[in-house]
Amino acid sequence: MLKIDRVRGGLVVAADGLVITASLPRDIAAEPLAALAATLGRELEVGADRLQRAQFRTALFSADDGTVVLGSSAIGFVVVLGDRELNVGLVQWALRKALATLEGTWGPRDQVPASPESI
Repeated sequence: MLKIDRVRGGLVVAADGLVITASLPRDIAAEPLAALAATLGRELEVGADRLQRAQFRTALFSADDGTVVLGSSAIGFVVVLGDRELNVGLVQWALRKALATLEGTWGPRDQVPASPESI
């Protein structure tokens, strides 16, 4: 996804906010963004349950200075940062492919152990 025009960076974040991997511009700190992504992701998951809606898969946040696309995965969340003019449809397609790859690697959420002790 980092090769898509107008994408500035991205990261993979565990559900607890731990940075798994990141490729971000130098002026953006990974840890605060990871904490925000995990918080937003968890709130979206809880909100979907509360409203009896389908499981949250992706969310789009847009502001004057950029766009954030957040995707839910078996290991946590995938975050894509883009410019305001980001091709959202292309990023959502690439994100869905990335999420499917993560799910293929880690297995569906219900097959991922809840803790190391569960292995």
